[in-house]
Amino acid sequence: MAEPTQKEPGAGGYPGYGLPHEPGAHGVPASAGAPFGAPPPEERRGALKALVAIGGLAYAGAIAVPAATFIAGPAGNAGASSGRERWVRVGRLADLPPGEPRRLKVIGEERDAFTVAKDQMLGAIWVIREGEKIRAMSATCPHLGCGIELNDDKKSFNCPCHASRFALSGVPETGPSPRPMDALATRVVDGWVEVDFRRYRDGTAELQEIAG
Repeated sequence: MAEPTQKEPGAGGYPGYGLPHEPGAHGVPASAGAPFGAPPPEERRGALKALVAIGGLAYAGAIAVPAATFIAGPAGNAGASSGRERWVRVGRLADLPPGEPRRLKVIGEERDAFTVAKDQMLGAIWVIREGEKIRAMSATCPHLGCGIELNDDKKSFNCPCHASRFALSGVPETGPSPRPMDALATRVVDGWVEVDFRRYRDGTAELQEIAG
């Protein structure tokens, strides 16, 4: 009886019986059960790990973006609202003698991102009554933030920390202050003096408002 001959691959590309197969770990051909043209198992596992890692990064990024917005939001809102008027009642017009500087406390609401505290000491101002109008200036020195005092002659102001001296108009006369005393808008409502209270960064020649 004649020996069977090996078949060559047919026109359709199917292998014949005589093509070699390497045995696997248990005597099963390594290619058994794997789709035609599929990568080795090691490559498939590496690709799967890469996909899992990329998915994890994408998920972490999706969480991080809202969190960053949430944290940065209050700071951004504070900066945007810094130009908003903040009128605070500081005293009665009738209690202010004309032409004489008076130091008044500014007491109002202190706000942060989540809470509002009432009746807080926000700062102090110097006010001078000129007829029915009021001129107001911050009592914080523009040099390094010390408190500005009225000189004994009541004709000028001074900063006891670094000897800056200011005229009653707020213009600096001597000392290291980089700008005049910070002027604040005022109004009189039903006999009460109100000031648009603002804070400015010290140590600079130009006005740079800070939030709060």
